[in-house]
Parts: sequence; structure tokens; C-alpha cells
Amino acid sequence: MPPKPWPAGPTPVPTPDAFALGAAALAELIGPLSAADDALARLDERLRNSSVRDGLIARTDFAEACAALWAEGELVQLEDLVLHDAGMDIRSPSHELVQAHAYLRLRRKAARGDPKTLLSPTGILTLVGRTAAHRGAGDFAEGAGGLDAAGPPEPGRGSNSFGQEVTAQTTTLTAQNTAPALPRRVDQTTAAAPSKDYFVYHEDWDEEAHLGAWCASLGAADRLPPILGALGLALTWQAGEPLQRQARIAPLLAGLYLRRCRRTNAHLVSFNLGLRSLRPPPRRARTSLEQLRHGLATVEAGARETLAQHDRLMLARQVLERKCRGRRENSKMPRLAGLLLNSPLVSVPMIAQNLEISQQAAQMLVENMGSTLREITGRRRYRAWTIG
Repeated sequence: MPPKPWPAGPTPVPTPDAFALGAAALAELIGPLSAADDALARLDERLRNSSVRDGLIARTDFAEACAALWAEGELVQLEDLVLHDAGMDIRSPSHELVQAHAYLRLRRKAARGDPKTLLSPTGILTLVGRTAAHRGAGDFAEGAGGLDAAGPPEPGRGSNSFGQEVTAQTTTLTAQNTAPALPRRVDQTTAAAPSKDYFVYHEDWDEEAHLGAWCASLGAADRLPPILGALGLALTWQAGEPLQRQARIAPLLAGLYLRRCRRTNAHLVSFNLGLRSLRPPPRRARTSLEQLRHGLATVEAGARETLAQHDRLMLARQVLERKCRGRRENSKMPRLAGLLLNSPLVSVPMIAQNLEISQQAAQMLVENMGSTLREITGRRRYRAWTIG
């Protein structure tokens, strides 16, 4: 028999029927929905006025980025991601580490943005670093070029309960071009947008139409409870993938939808972290009802894991307060305590840079902390510490 001809266009992917839930399906989901909604509400209320909210959100962002790559079958160490984000890598970053850092920056950008704006076609394109003028450009899922998709690293400051300001761990490397500028023609000043690689992308894929169809499903999601609507939007995005090679942003869009519904005001939901913490791991779902049930279990597990992390961080804050009690006014110990609360881990170069002291003084501060810090690398060089 002659071989079948190659299809002229992409085969349409059937979207899950996650929004057409009957009375029987809703009755089956009412228990998991109540548990997930209760855990999510408790977490958001706890974080609303928490003194360690900034530190917890920073830890959650890093953990969620590592879990996002874990969900795709890749392993990224948390300490490598923190050091890479601070610009203090001890080795050349791997492809998986670059992807995790891109997702981390994308999550930060989503958390800072307006959910109503970002859940529009233009907002989604802006979120992934693409505009209508150059949609053919590659996205962050295709390599290191995606580091610019989430915008430049922000040199923000995080406040802590010790009355100090902790500078962000990110550093900006600037390169100066000393070569003389060459004269250019007028028609060469505007560079053309890079074209898509059709070995990776469908040539006839109409992203504008698919993206508009997905945004139209927001109305169907509004007729369901917020968590079910968010899960339905995530499943629809993963099945249809309106923007090619962008399936991993589905949890971010679901979190933005919950924020738009004012269901989570103090944080962005961590779906991948909940999936990683589920025990036992869920089996592959075959129907939309099973996918929704697993999604509700993921939301509940992620909220409970974040609540437990919040309690541990509050206990560590009390220990650090006792450690800093009675110190001199010019002591760097309170600033180190604030840095420990706002970062998942610290190293001697990170302490020296943020506290503006020498590395020898930073090493002495670490030794003075004693058993309050826990060394997590198991090495004699390039060591890192965390609280606990």
C-alpha cells in the first residue's frame, strides 16, 4: 500500500469537556472541591498579614520552578537555581537549569501583573515575551533566548521583621562594546523578526484563532466554582496548546484566573508543587472528571505544603529573633537573619554581597549562627546554608 500523504495542516486537538459538568459529576466533585477550597482559603488568609510572606513566596517560587521541570521529567536542584538566579553559579548552567530559571522569572512576572490584563490575548503574548508584531519569534521553551521572556531581573528589595532592608540576590552583568560604531544604511536599522523553525512548529497553526477561542472559554469558566473553572482552563490550554511550545504556562494561567476571581489575593497558586507532594502520585487520568479530581487533590496538597512551610518559617523567625537579641547596634546579625528569611539558602559570597562585608566576615557570621543554620551541600567548598 502506498504511504499516506503528510497532512497539509495540524490535526485539531480535541479539547477536554471540562466545563460541561452535570449534576452527577458536580455531586462527585463536591467533597474534593470543598477540601481544596478550604485549604486554599486558609493559606491565603494566613499570608495576608504574615510577617514572613515575602520569604515564603520566594521559597515557593523557587520550589514551583523546580517542580515544573520535574513534571516534564527533568531534575533541577534548588540550590543550583538559587545560585543561578543570584548570578553566582559554581558551574556552567545546564539546559534544564536555564529552563527552570526562565519559568521562575515568568512566574514572578505573572505575580506582579494585573490578572485581568494578562488573561487577554495581548496579555498572554506579553507574558511569554511575544507581541503581535513578531509572533514568529521563539519562546523561552526553545533555549536560552527565552531568558528575556519574563523581562530583566528586577533588583528589588525585600523587607523583613528585623527593621532592615535586604537587597535582592540578582546581579546584572553589563558588557561594554568598545569597538567603533560602523556606519549603517537606513534600511538596516530595523532588524526583521526571526522566523519560526517549522521543524518544531506547525507551519499552518493559527495561533491568533486558537488563542481567541481559549480566551472565549473564560465565560464558561465563570459559570463554575473558581477552582473548577481554573482547572478547566488549564486542561483546555494543555490539550489545545493555543501558543505552540507553551503548554507549561497552563498552571500560571489557572493561578491568574483565581486571582482575577479574588479567590487568592496574597499569593499565586502552586500547582506543580502540589503535584510533586502528592503521595501516592496520581495515575494517568482518562476522563475529564478524573483530571478535575486529580487537579483538586493537587491544589489541596500544594496549599497544605505551603502552609506547613509557613509554620516552619515562623518558627525559624522566632529562633532568629532570640539569636539577634542583645547584639550591638552595628551588628550585621539582624541583616543576616533577614536575608535568611527572604532566601531559600545563602552562601558566603551571597552574604558578603548583600551585607557589603568581606567573605571572611561573612564566614564568621555563619559560624556565630551555630546550629541555627543547616549546611545542605555536603561539600567543603562552595557551601550553602539554610534555616533549620
